[in-house]
Amino acid sequence: MNNIENLVNKIKNKKGPLMWHNNQYYDSDDLLNEIEKWKKIIKKNKIKTPSLIAFQSNYNLHSVGFFLAALIQNLIVVNLPPKQTNLMELLPCNYLADIKKYRIIKKRNKPKFYSDILSKFKKKKTSGLIIFSSGSSGKPKAILHNFSLLLNKFKKKRQGYKTLLMLSFDHIGGINTLFSSLLNFNSLAICVNKKKANDICKVIERTKAELLPTTPTFLNMLLFSERYKYYDLSSLKLVTYGTEPMPQNLLTKLKKIFPNIFFKQTYGLSEIGIMRTKDKKNGSLFVKVGGEDYKTKIINNYLYVKSKTNMVGYINSPQPFDKKGWMNTGDRVIKEKNGYIKILGRDSDMINVGGEKSYPLEIENVLLKYKKVLDVRVYSSYHEILGSYMAADVIIKKKYNYKKFDVNLLRNYCKKHLPKHKIPSRFIIKNYDDIVSSRFKKIRKNNLINEKNNRN
Repeated sequence: MNNIENLVNKIKNKKGPLMWHNNQYYDSDDLLNEIEKWKKIIKKNKIKTPSLIAFQSNYNLHSVGFFLAALIQNLIVVNLPPKQTNLMELLPCNYLADIKKYRIIKKRNKPKFYSDILSKFKKKKTSGLIIFSSGSSGKPKAILHNFSLLLNKFKKKRQGYKTLLMLSFDHIGGINTLFSSLLNFNSLAICVNKKKANDICKVIERTKAELLPTTPTFLNMLLFSERYKYYDLSSLKLVTYGTEPMPQNLLTKLKKIFPNIFFKQTYGLSEIGIMRTKDKKNGSLFVKVGGEDYKTKIINNYLYVKSKTNMVGYINSPQPFDKKGWMNTGDRVIKEKNGYIKILGRDSDMINVGGEKSYPLEIENVLLKYKKVLDVRVYSSYHEILGSYMAADVIIKKKYNYKKFDVNLLRNYCKKHLPKHKIPSRFIIKNYDDIVSSRFKKIRKNNLINEKNNRN
């Protein structure tokens, strides 16, 4: 029995509710019926293996049904980020599924370049998955996976949870969460349309959710919204966080407010999938990463990973693996003797000003301790005359008037707690929408600051 057949059998044998959406529970029969509907639509449109078919949707019964039906038919599914159907132009993808209207739109799409990796994979006539990198450090990379390999980790019977699907459908972490909540023992996939703090708290209370997979940025937004005070969140057993570094100050606050919840760090990359992790202790930022399909090593404080679930390759970029299959993740780490590591951040996020190197997180950790600061993003920017410099986008707590806020207060605070070369040259007061992506993580990118811009 292959992995796809095993997936279908696990869904068939699942007892009780399988999914929740818009105040309604669905069981395995509901999902299997939805899969059959989409299989008929795919056959009606004469879409044959190994065609590419794209879609764009939140999690719901219809979108999950389509996703599984296309994979069962051994198609290559392209998970598009919200409002980015233009990414289809990078691929020989001539079909777009309209989830709401139960139809498939045919498109004449000529890709901008030829991909030998994709052509070779299509000859295998097996199910594939294409997701895109966020593009925060350049153009989005189209990442091709052999979908069957991604299912390897779900062969073993594991304890499941009633899980909120917070991470998006176009995110490798979101896909991992989907299958964990569909296939594991006593699990439930809880689909959410709105992801504001109040909406999430409301759904947790209503569904008695047990697991919240999310990001440090969202958890910070949750704390300062204080919406958790108005709902019963006592069902939560586990909160997993990843996709960006967790500030120690934030983790300490979370543990104090939610003493009965275990906070678990996750780790993965779009190119290799989601690895298994083991925290040193609850509230620690040191973690072991790996699992049955992964090997890791540390070279010059960089984390390298080799995996059986490695992507097939980038479709539109050079490949990141060496001849033996190892990939430099770009994450710098601190290693302990017992195998635990602390992830400092991506090398691409490191700020280099005048030869002095700093990680954004260490400056952000200091600013987050200032009583008037809600959140902060530190990054490297550039001035056409002065060159590279460090900037900080700062969100001020609601009770303070951000329009009249004196950024010199921040500068003076930094002078007391940071060496001179780690003090941002520019502080800009922002809103959350300015610094947070749709994936609820801080947008890390260099900004070109023109000389004409106001300087604080």
